[in-house]
Amino acid sequence: MGGFSLMKKLLSYALAATVAMTAIVGVQGFTTQTASAADPHAVSFSGITASAGVNVRSGPGTGYSIVASKPGNVTVQFAGIEYGTIVPDVFLNKPDPRWYYYFENGVKRYIASAVVNGNAPTSKLRPKDRAIAWAIDAQGRTDYNGWCQMFVENAYGTTGQYASAIAASNNLNTGKSLATAPIGSLVFFAPAADNGYYGHVGIYIGENTMINGRQSVIADNIVTSSYFSSRYTGWGNPPASWPGHN
Repeated sequence: MGGFSLMKKLLSYALAATVAMTAIVGVQGFTTQTASAADPHAVSFSGITASAGVNVRSGPGTGYSIVASKPGNVTVQFAGIEYGTIVPDVFLNKPDPRWYYYFENGVKRYIASAVVNGNAPTSKLRPKDRAIAWAIDAQGRTDYNGWCQMFVENAYGTTGQYASAIAASNNLNTGKSLATAPIGSLVFFAPAADNGYYGHVGIYIGENTMINGRQSVIADNIVTSSYFSSRYTGWGNPPASWPGHN
């Protein structure tokens, strides 16, 4: 899915505590990302600009210079997507890290996905792109409260892979700092009483931010949240067999 979409605990306490003690990775000393990788992916699709008109920039973020503008409700043919500054979607007000690019005289030009009504075909996207697109649209849902692991698995087009976030962490967590986390990676947090000793997990979308399932599906900045920054244990790539949500 592209810029705009119309969508746009079984263990006992004692066993849970035992599971918590098996965690491979401890809480990290915190190192943050100052910028997210562009992570480009070439895919041809079109989108329609938001009615108020849009800025065209020299790179995938609001810190890049404005090189042009386009009026509202015009069709733009895009050549691919990258990730950069997280911008609230003007249609649904959901944080979106994607930037769409096209070429003008051989030079890349960028428009935030947040101001484009249009979808890249999911069949042409990478698993991480599909997962992030679905997670963006899922923001606001309440049916993943207490099911953070199910949320990330569903975003990646699968389910029933791990019983809990701590089980996934024990298998996938690299223990590396947030500063090295790739777009689309799973970010893990320590088990504690308030998460039933199951741990917590979200999908990393850049700029120290994840989308995760809790009371509602929401984008949280890990660095500015004392809750998450104090419990971060590392990141891991989802298994290659996880296809991403179509």
